[in-house]
Formats: sequence, C-alpha cells, structure tokens
Amino acid sequence: MSIIRYLKIKKSIRGQGSGFFALRGVLFMSKKKSSTKMAVISLFPFVKKYRSYIIITLFAVVIEVIIGIYFAKSLGGIADAAIAKNFIALKKFLVLFFAVIFLDMAIKFIKAFFTGRFTECCLFDIRQKTFRNISNLPIPYLDKHSSGDLVSRINTDLVLIQNFLQGTLGDLLATPLRVIVSGTYLFIISWKLALFTVISIPLLMVLSITLSKPVQKYIKQQQDEIGKVNSLAEDCISGLLVIKSFVLQENMKGRYDEAVNKSVSKGLKACLIEAIVSPFGILMNIIPFVLCFAYGGYLGVHGEITVGMLIAFIQLVDYVVNPLSNVPNLIKGFRSASAGTERINEIWNEAKERTNGTKFNINAKVNAIRFEGVWFSYNEDKNILKELSFNIKNGETVALVGRSGCGKSTLLKLINGFYGVNKGSIKIYNHDISSWKLTDMRNLISTVSQDNYLFPESIYVNIAYGNHQASKEEITTAAKLANCDDFIMSLPKGYDTLIGERGVKLSGGQKQRIAIARAILKNAPILLLDEATSALDTESEKEVQNALLKLMENRTTLVVAHRLSTIQNVDRILVIDDGCVVEEGNHEELFLKDALYKQLYLKQFIDKPENKIGKLDA
Repeated sequence: MSIIRYLKIKKSIRGQGSGFFALRGVLFMSKKKSSTKMAVISLFPFVKKYRSYIIITLFAVVIEVIIGIYFAKSLGGIADAAIAKNFIALKKFLVLFFAVIFLDMAIKFIKAFFTGRFTECCLFDIRQKTFRNISNLPIPYLDKHSSGDLVSRINTDLVLIQNFLQGTLGDLLATPLRVIVSGTYLFIISWKLALFTVISIPLLMVLSITLSKPVQKYIKQQQDEIGKVNSLAEDCISGLLVIKSFVLQENMKGRYDEAVNKSVSKGLKACLIEAIVSPFGILMNIIPFVLCFAYGGYLGVHGEITVGMLIAFIQLVDYVVNPLSNVPNLIKGFRSASAGTERINEIWNEAKERTNGTKFNINAKVNAIRFEGVWFSYNEDKNILKELSFNIKNGETVALVGRSGCGKSTLLKLINGFYGVNKGSIKIYNHDISSWKLTDMRNLISTVSQDNYLFPESIYVNIAYGNHQASKEEITTAAKLANCDDFIMSLPKGYDTLIGERGVKLSGGQKQRIAIARAILKNAPILLLDEATSALDTESEKEVQNALLKLMENRTTLVVAHRLSTIQNVDRILVIDDGCVVEEGNHEELFLKDALYKQLYLKQFIDKPENKIGKLDA
C-alpha cells in the first residue's frame, strides 16, 4: 500500500469514523489535487537516499507487531496456567512475558534512534538544496518575493517537513498495520470495555510529557542553532546583490553548511536521548492493560465477556487506542507538511541564474563597456531603455545624468548581468554579457551604491568580503585608502567591532567608506557608483568623495549621480531621457548647450543655493 493511500486513509478517518470499514472505504477515494501529491512525492529522492534507515524502522515495526502477539499469548498462557494450577506452564509463560518486555524495549530504542537519524540526514540535504537554490535565484524572482517570505520558507516550512519526516511519516507506515489487524474487534468484543479504555488517553498524554522532559534541553539547543542558520540565511538573501557582485556564493555556502552541521549535531544528541527515553513508553502501554484487566474482570464476573475475549481485547487495545488517539495530529502534520513542501518546491522548481559561459581574457585596448541598441523593460507595459547605445573606453570615467526614473540605476544592474536585455546587446571588454560566465564577469566589476549591505559581523570580515583570500595587511591598506582606518581604530575593538544588523551601529558615511574599502580590496578593473553620496550630509559626503577618488584611480568608472557637483570633473557625461542618450560631453560643453543637462544643473544649484557644493579637486 502506498504512502499516498495512507495519507488518504488518515484524512478519511476524521470524517468517517475509526472502524476498519471506514479505513477500507477510503482506499477507493477520488484522487487528490496533483499539486499535493507532487509536494509529498518531491521528498522521495531525499527519503530514498536514506532508505536503509527506513528499512530498519519498518523491520522494527514488524517485530513490534509480532512481539505484541506473543505478549498477548504470554498473558493468556499465564491466565490459563493460573486457572489450571499448572506451575510449570506458569513459569514458562512468565519467562516469555518478561523476555517479550525487554525485547520490546530494545526494538523501541532501535526504531526511535534510526527514525531520528533518518530525519536529521534528510533535513540536512533539504536545507542545503534550498539554500543553494535561493543563492542562485535570478534577481527578477527576488523583485517579486520579499526576503521575509523566503526566510519563512527556510525556517517555518522546513520545520513542518521535519515534523512530517520525524513523526507523521513513521506513524503513517505503522498505524494501518496495527489498526487493520486489531481495530475491527474491539467494539465487537465489548463496546463498554472499549469506551473505558479511551478514558486512559489523557493520562497517557501526561506521562508522555513527563518522560519527554530530558529531551527539552537538547531540543532547545537545536532550535538555537537553527535560529543562527535562519539568521545567516536571511543575511544572505538580503545581501544577495553583494554576494553575486563579489562572487561569494561558495564562501557563504561554506559558512551556511557549517552552521547547519552544528544544528544537526545538537539534533542527533536529542535523538539519542529520545531513543533512551522511548523504551520507557512501555509503562504507558501497561496502563490500558491494567484498566482492561480491572474492568474486564468485572465484566467477566457478570458474564458479559469470557477470559479468552478479555485476552483478545488486551492483545488488540494497544495497537488501536494509541494510534487512533494520534490520528488528528497525523492529519494536521500531513496537511502542514504538504503546504510547506509546496512552498519549498516553488524555490526548487524556479529557473536558476545561468552558470554557463566563458571566462575571457581582458583586452585593455578595447572598450570596457559597450551598449548597442539596448531595449529593456521590467514588464511589458513600459520600456525603461529604448535603443540605448554608448561606449565607455578602458580607464575612462563616465557619469550618467537624468531625471528620476530614467533608467540610470537599471543600467548598472544590466551591466552586472542581473537582468537580460529585451533587445540589443551589452558587451564587457568586447564580449557580449550572454557569452560571459557571470561569476567571472562579476569578478571584473565592483559596485558601490547608495545603500550598501553590510553583514552583522565585524568590520574586518565585511571588508574581507571584497577578497576573502586577502591578508590582514591588505585589508588594513584598503581601509586606509578608503579613509576609514582612523575611525575604525578609534572604536573599542577596532577592526573586530561588530557593526550590528545592516550596519546600524555606524553612520551613513562610515558604512559607505567600509563599502568602498571592500570595493578597493576587490581591485576590479570596472567600477560602478550608484549615487554613492546622495544620502549623506555635506561633511560625510566630502570624506566619502575623497575615498571614491582614490578608488576610481586607474579604473573604468561609471557614475550615477544625483548631486551634479560630484561629476564636474569626469571625462564624459551622458544625459539620459526617455530611455536613451540625448546629450553627451563634459560639464562645460553640456552647460553651454542650454539643454536638459543645464536645466537639471540650474534647478539643483541655482534654485536651491543651500545645496550647492564646490567643484571637487582634480
């Protein structure tokens, strides 16, 4: 019988009752929605990898059923021997009785331990695959999904899958066997005794909670480690532009795997304690038997049941009462796991950013960047760029100017390969972006934007992301060139200072200079500056601008500027309007044309003289 049919059985039980005929009837139910089936089936490759653990667990379940039969036989034999005063037979069945108890405890340990190992191993693989897929998602996908939603899939949805693998799946495999063998006969034998037995369920729950207390410490530690995993994942999602720009996927994967390994280690300790505690669940199985003996004896005295009927009932009660009392949780666990798996499947099935392409050698004699008739739109309704063409020579500094929303920042995203053009081509060192291997191309580009993402780690680590193979001396040199070494050394812990979530412990100017130091350390030949000083006050802007000038030396630089005073000394200025270049030249040439550039300049510096900033030193 397939797992899918088991799942159908569990859903039907709540609506049709718990009898055998209700179970049999749902085998012929109509098919579920295919998405739900596919959600569960998508877990099978992970399950198959560790099928040896499942085989051991199923073998343990079969042995449990056999043990249950012999347990009942021993009880019946003890009763018959006592009635017949056959002490030899009584001794024989007592030995069998205790042997069965200890064997059952051993089997329960094996089943619990291997179920735990199976779950932890599967979850490690699922988390690893999910994180890798997220780190390779294309930027357009991230535009449509919030980072909080993706973190929820890694966190909450994977926990739902974990609960399914660790508890629900095993119960789905074992419950039908127990219920089919035993369930039909309970109410046939004695409906009064069956109802009386149900009364023991609340007591069993209290005992279960009490016996599980030793596990709580390790489960708490595991959840703490998983919290660190989720925190790292959220950082990686929020900083995915930085990760892609600096080609940090493998570096972050290593850190993520290390964090997951720690959580798995805590989980395995919890599983070991659970396996030790599990055999004592035999005590919970004894209580229904005691109740059955007591009330069953009373019914027997009054002639309502025979001794054989009582023994048959005892044989069956543990295999029906406990599983059926857990049916609502099985249904809830399956539905929750199905919903969580469907959400995870969306990430697994999403088209990934391409990994093909070629690593080309750089030819300094050709144009570093070339746009040829580029058309681009985020959606079909409006074109952001229209027939855009321009060249940037190697070592040249070019500024992009235009009204808000004209596509300046979009150009930088296209150069990084975050989006594909609708028409035309973009060439980096005379090779189309579509021909480049993206990671190799992005290694040639450093990006400093208005809102650079800093990870909640030390200043040293944040700078080192520019080149994680750099020495300490190279990192401090980059910081000095970015004019941030002085303020870093003034901090109590210097470079080891933790900057907090998204750099909240630093000022805007300090964060920008750390981002510039990171870009200096990367030492890429192409530099993209996206309004890197627009959100800063005058004093901070001056410090950051001086750092940028050092960064721009001997590099091909493309600047998106909001404050036009910061670009008066660039080699060329491209004025963009309605998605294409409408003016081109240096500051003096464009100012004399009395066109759009002059309008933008006068609007910013004549109408608002308090914002006027003098020219930068050459």
